[in-house]
Amino acid sequence: MDPFNIVIKPGNTQIDLNIHPQEAGTYKVIYHGALIGEIFMGSNEEAWEALTAEQMQPGGFPVYAYDENSGHEDLLLDDNVIQQIGKQIMASQN
Repeated sequence: MDPFNIVIKPGNTQIDLNIHPQEAGTYKVIYHGALIGEIFMGSNEEAWEALTAEQMQPGGFPVYAYDENSGHEDLLLDDNVIQQIGKQIMASQN
């Protein structure tokens, strides 16, 4: 599957993300050209789970690091953001 874009809205901010499907149903999450992490459906198949970029091998992507001077959001993979990303991934596949 080819990479695709999604939009999530944590809080009052709209954030555009680039999603790179990987083998075995995992998805690398890219924000402004840098890797945030990877999400996947949990073993119970009811909720999405994630690994941060620091917990995984970046595989050629620069790792996203929030810089208050960059103009980018401080995007953290908290549960709300993970579930929003998963929901948008599922919507884009239908």
